[in-house]
Amino acid sequence: MKIIKSNQHYLTQLVELFEQYRGFCGCDPDPQATESFLVNLMHNEASVIFIAVEVKTDRVMGFVNLYPSYSTLALRRLWILNDLGVSAAFRGRGVSKALIDEVMSFAVQTNAIRVELKTEKTNMRARQLYKTMGFKCDDDNVYYRVPCVTL
Repeated sequence: MKIIKSNQHYLTQLVELFEQYRGFCGCDPDPQATESFLVNLMHNEASVIFIAVEVKTDRVMGFVNLYPSYSTLALRRLWILNDLGVSAAFRGRGVSKALIDEVMSFAVQTNAIRVELKTEKTNMRARQLYKTMGFKCDDDNVYYRVPCVTL
């Protein structure tokens, strides 16, 4: 497996994988909107998407999507690990771990203060992975949100 920044060559496969991920999260399928969204992200460099690619077949095994943010208190960048998905065909092969390792290296290279993420309380598999990768649950802050549109 190799980990690279995504590019147009992998767009069709990435759309399929994002659709699987969105379905897992309870979203209705919309491949056209997903493609448009990804093209927009890539074109505007609004996020950094790393993909795990199977070397023999050139198939996308998984992805991680990072959004930049900033800490006014630390006066530095941070990264929000917003999405992590692995194709069902490649689960159990260390893809998530390899992607997170790449994220952490990238965060260090970009002088980020930290990487943040959130996951559902019921997603025990993800929570265990994040814990083994060194992520700590933030008990010091309260997370709020207000919906602006209905998904």
